[in-house]
Amino acid sequence: MKRIVLLILLLIPAFSSFSQNNNKKNLDHSVYEKWNVMKNIKISNNGNWVTYISTPQKTALDSKLFLFDVKKDKLDFIDRGEIASFSPNSDFLIFKIKAQYDSVRKMKLEKVKKDELPKDSMGIWLFDKDSIIKIPRITSFKIAEKNSSWIVYHLCKEKKIKEKEVADSNEVKKEKKSKAEKKKMKKEKKQIATHLVIFNPISEKEFLFKNVKDYSISKNGNSIVFTTIVKDSIDTISLHLFNTLSQTDKIIYKTTNEFEKFTIDEEGKKVAFLISRDTTKTKIFSLLYWNKDKVEIIVDTTNTLMPKGFCVSKNASIYFSKNGEKLFFGIAKKPEPEVKDTLLENEKYHLDVWNWKDLRLQPQQKLRLKSDLKKSDLCVFNFDKNKMIKLENENIQRVRLYKDRDARYALGFGNKQYQRSYSWTSKRCFDAYLLDTKTGEQKLLLKKRQSSINISPDQKYIYWYESNDSSWYSKKIGSDEKVNLTEKINVSFFNEDYDVPTDPHPYGIAGWSEKDENIFIYDKYDIWKIDPKGKKHAIKITNGREQEIIFRNVNLDREKKYLEGTLVLKAFNKKNKKEGFFTIEIEETKEAKMLIMQDYSFRRLQKAKNCDKIIWRKESFKEYPQLRISNIDFKNQKVISNLNPQQQKYNWGTVEQVAWTSFEGEELKGLLYKPENFDASKKYPMIVYYYEKGSDNINQHSIPKPSHSVISFPLYVSNGYLIFVPDINYKKGFPGKSAYQSIMSGTMAMCEKDFVDKKNIGLQGQSWGGYQTVFMLTQTNFYKAAMGGAVVSNMTSAYGGIRWGSGVSRMFQYEEGQSRIGATLWEKPELYIENSPIFFADRIETPLLLMHNDNDGAVPWYQGIEMFVAMRRLNKPAWMLSYNNEAHNLRKWPNRVDLSIRMMQFFDYYLKNKPMPIWMEEGIPATQKGKIDGYKLIENKN
Repeated sequence: MKRIVLLILLLIPAFSSFSQNNNKKNLDHSVYEKWNVMKNIKISNNGNWVTYISTPQKTALDSKLFLFDVKKDKLDFIDRGEIASFSPNSDFLIFKIKAQYDSVRKMKLEKVKKDELPKDSMGIWLFDKDSIIKIPRITSFKIAEKNSSWIVYHLCKEKKIKEKEVADSNEVKKEKKSKAEKKKMKKEKKQIATHLVIFNPISEKEFLFKNVKDYSISKNGNSIVFTTIVKDSIDTISLHLFNTLSQTDKIIYKTTNEFEKFTIDEEGKKVAFLISRDTTKTKIFSLLYWNKDKVEIIVDTTNTLMPKGFCVSKNASIYFSKNGEKLFFGIAKKPEPEVKDTLLENEKYHLDVWNWKDLRLQPQQKLRLKSDLKKSDLCVFNFDKNKMIKLENENIQRVRLYKDRDARYALGFGNKQYQRSYSWTSKRCFDAYLLDTKTGEQKLLLKKRQSSINISPDQKYIYWYESNDSSWYSKKIGSDEKVNLTEKINVSFFNEDYDVPTDPHPYGIAGWSEKDENIFIYDKYDIWKIDPKGKKHAIKITNGREQEIIFRNVNLDREKKYLEGTLVLKAFNKKNKKEGFFTIEIEETKEAKMLIMQDYSFRRLQKAKNCDKIIWRKESFKEYPQLRISNIDFKNQKVISNLNPQQQKYNWGTVEQVAWTSFEGEELKGLLYKPENFDASKKYPMIVYYYEKGSDNINQHSIPKPSHSVISFPLYVSNGYLIFVPDINYKKGFPGKSAYQSIMSGTMAMCEKDFVDKKNIGLQGQSWGGYQTVFMLTQTNFYKAAMGGAVVSNMTSAYGGIRWGSGVSRMFQYEEGQSRIGATLWEKPELYIENSPIFFADRIETPLLLMHNDNDGAVPWYQGIEMFVAMRRLNKPAWMLSYNNEAHNLRKWPNRVDLSIRMMQFFDYYLKNKPMPIWMEEGIPATQKGKIDGYKLIENKN
């Protein structure tokens, strides 16, 4: 094996602040590829190292992997690094190095076969030596989670070179291969077995194994399990266990039978796998178990607890509990032999039968077909009792396990009897059961509920939220007496701002104290310490409501099961939108102590496992969320990234919170974005953008990027637009008028400002925002131009449509969801008509640009078509962009760039008096599709 050692010497330039020079360039569509995004952010267990990846928006193949040395205050990088992980001992970083994008792209254009394209490599960054080991042609790699420096990686299959070559192909004819030879070649082609390497970069010990198909490593890194295949007249599969402590390999099982998936326990001492001895195409599998050099069949069709007609499923995952005392697997009905097809394709009929009694609509059945065919019922094998227990059945279709699967009790959920109603309601009712994984006992806990239910960490209590009376409850396991935990507390524990016509959700819980002594429950602002027995008075441990500060616990240790000692709380001030962190001593009655509170948004807070170093990001509209490191008290802060320094060259923008009173006397808030070079003596065109409520996002940063469906805030403000984002308050049954009240009153309030060009104001929204855009145009001709994406134009026809992305009916959206009608079509047809823009299209005078894509899985394409053909019939100026095979929001980069260009050209023409582009004046005929883009401006057309 060839190994290349590289020393990284290139350092990142010093960080620079935003330039105060106003002579900056405006953003345009050419800048998108210059902006990078940050991902894969991690800190080593000892807190000495931080890694992140900077990725271009257009392609992740030319990313950069950065490594920051905390002690030396040094930042290095390597090109095209991806998928990085620190070793558990913090002695190296392992990562993938992607093949160079330009090279791959060029070869694809030259129609080079996939097998011959450049392969990925693996990099190992050794901290002590400050060097990188590069290993080419890697398909995958794994490392342990705890206390190990061993790496396992799979190499790409080397291309075979023929030993015998024909000198003159004109003289020698290719021999025809028999069917058996072709079948054998096909099988070999599918075979993914290749070399496996077990490598310790610290000790530099290395072991190579050939013809390995699959592999796994135990969490503690002590054992590595893998399968090898020896090809002969009959393939022989060997299951190996490599011990990293003794550095020895042994075959623990060998077979010529069909071999399926395997698993290893956390300690690396137990292995389970599936075997079928059937020689026919239809395979029946048995579950085998290896422990202490002994292999035995623990579950097969002869097991007395195996239901008749069932067998171990090869499609289900198999896994041990954390302590290795239980093994979980799945069973399913025995597969039936495939019937030989005796009909030609043109002799078959193709039909979907929609039956009113079906639990799921046909579109949903089709989407779920693959998973339904592989459906299995979860079972557990208890080694102490040598007994299999079936956990899932006709009544229970889903099981939730606890304490890393070690816990005795689990929760089972059954919804089969309610599935039919899922086609038209958002209420996901279920029955909840308490399952004893040792005895198999199943006890019904709750019937036809839709709220959350859970088990406390030490398994003393069941706790749940009741939508019927908006209260949290607890019940001691083994007792039938339930306790209302929140009825005596004079605050709401459900979402106070919920404004759709269905039951609001609870705010949730922060956690439990040790031994299940107390449960900590959120209201809108605060955390309440509550006795699950209901005997002690509830204590509010924060004082957020008085200050309008929302407090939420931050879990910095995923292995910690309880709330104890000092908690770190995320804080958000609803008044001034400041954000930050506090600490509180959970066992004391002292007030929370503020660590940091600023006019920024904070995210991605992570703590090093073995010390009090934290990494985090903070952002504002003007400031990109660079990565920072500090102590856990936010002292000794240091910025350790410098993504997108080019922003200082461009005219950016500012944002401020605005307030006004609606036409009905409601106090409303919103955001107003201005150009960085704003001049209050000038008049600026304004675009009003909305969805529902957005004022809390005042500190959200957005990079210039091609549009998925909405305007780019930095792009538009950089080019001299104002953007106004109003919050919208809704009333049941009147979503359209509610939107009008908030949006129009907010627009009028903004028009009182001298710098707003009242004659050049536009509207833009997508999906629910798109619906509101088109509805607004039926109520007023005030706006100069409007763009709406994925609009619902006709609630009467959309009501009975299908959300093709999920296969369910759209009815629930109108009765209980975002559309907020609150009644069925036959109960209140007048509301469906009143809220449907299509019925009032003749009132529209505002030029309208629509986008509706032909593979939209959320809002049916025909909704956009209905609106467009109505506008066309009425001779109203309208355009519709329909991107082929695209979803609700655009995914493909070229389409996103195209939409960005056309949308800005549309608004520039109407709001900034710029020339009209050819595509708006002449369209693009089908005969010219793909040949012209129509971007060119008609200079004398305005």
